[in-house]
Amino acid sequence: MTLDASAGLALPATALALLALAALGPARIHARVTREGGTIFLGERVMQQAYRWIDLCACGCVRLDLRADTITWLSLVLGLVAGVLAALGHLGFSAWALALSGLCDGLDGAVARRTGTASPAGAVLDSALDRYVEFFFCAGVLVLWAGQTTAQLLVFAALFGGFMVTYSTAKAEVLGIPPPRGWMKRPERLVWLIGGATFSAVFTPSTLPLLSALGVIALFAHLSAALRLRALIAASARG
Repeated sequence: MTLDASAGLALPATALALLALAALGPARIHARVTREGGTIFLGERVMQQAYRWIDLCACGCVRLDLRADTITWLSLVLGLVAGVLAALGHLGFSAWALALSGLCDGLDGAVARRTGTASPAGAVLDSALDRYVEFFFCAGVLVLWAGQTTAQLLVFAALFGGFMVTYSTAKAEVLGIPPPRGWMKRPERLVWLIGGATFSAVFTPSTLPLLSALGVIALFAHLSAALRLRALIAASARG
């Protein structure tokens, strides 16, 4: 087994161990998770357990005097690293970089709230850089699959579908309407991208896991965006 495949295998094992440890601790309900809810692709219970680790890491960041904006920019750098590693074919290490980028994305908000530095400007920066992280990873996969037109089109479809889900949320906020619940919000997309990259690394040279993950994202992100936009149009008409 290659070093990259070993890294890919270690990632889900680590994630499962951390979730199991979180489940053994005292139950704590996070309002944001409850408000946004889980889906069949990423259950609310798993998200609650993940946020326990984010809270723990946020406490450490506060002790180290790490600013929320610094963590946000670190998320972008890790996303860029994930894209470069994916382009080079190191999907196991790329999955680790993308997972750490996702962790930083959750951490920056938690740190901002704990330090009283949360602001609209920080939220805008966070949201914008999140889009770049997804773009970097997908761009790396496009380079990896150079010459494979069908696979590359699937990457574009997944990337644009994710952007449309995010757009529907942003549009709801602009209209002052609670964003409709739906599938394939960013945490779910990250889990599927990380999982696809991980198992493609483990089963090298097969790219079927990552192709399948991108297919699931593409299908359900576009369906989710259509349903969310329809709900927004109906809500706007009533208003």
